[in-house]
Formats: sequence, structure tokens, C-alpha cells
Amino acid sequence: MNCPECQSTKIIKYGHTHYGKPRFRCTHCGRQFVENPSRGPINEATRIMIDKMLLERLAAAAIARITGVSERWLQIYVNQKYDEVPQQVEVRKKKLAN
Repeated sequence: MNCPECQSTKIIKYGHTHYGKPRFRCTHCGRQFVENPSRGPINEATRIMIDKMLLERLAAAAIARITGVSERWLQIYVNQKYDEVPQQVEVRKKKLAN
């Protein structure tokens, strides 16, 4: 078995996931992984649907339930979206009419 990050063969067992699958850790780069993951990355179509639901201001629990993502993943995704929004507000002086 090779590390998916650095392809090293220096792998150790590192406990189990909450689904009961064995977890491994690369001693070279520190990456943790599962050999045959049953859950993959969230596809782009689902992310677009989540963005639309967020604009409609649906509750996070409802979005997670509808799209099938975990609430934890959804919160991380929302936090990343928030970090992408510029936090500076540009204030311009108003022109006075004479």
C-alpha cells in the first residue's frame, strides 16, 4: 500500500474511522487515509446546489439532509465560502449639492 499524497510505502495503522474502517498514516508526510474509502469528494453539481440553497437561507441541517452531505462538512464549506468574501468595505464621500 502506498500513501496517496507522497507514494511512500512507510505506512502504519492509525486506528479506525467512525464507520469502523481501518485508518492508516504515512510516517513520511503524515497524511491520514483509508484504503478503500466508501465516501468520495463532493461533486461540483452538489456544491452548486448547496450554494443556491444557502442563498435561499435554508437551515444547514435541511441542506445537509437534502444533499446527503454531513453537517460537519457543510459547516467547513460555509466557513471557506465566508473567508472568500472580502471583509473590507469601501466608503466614499458623498458629493454635496449646492
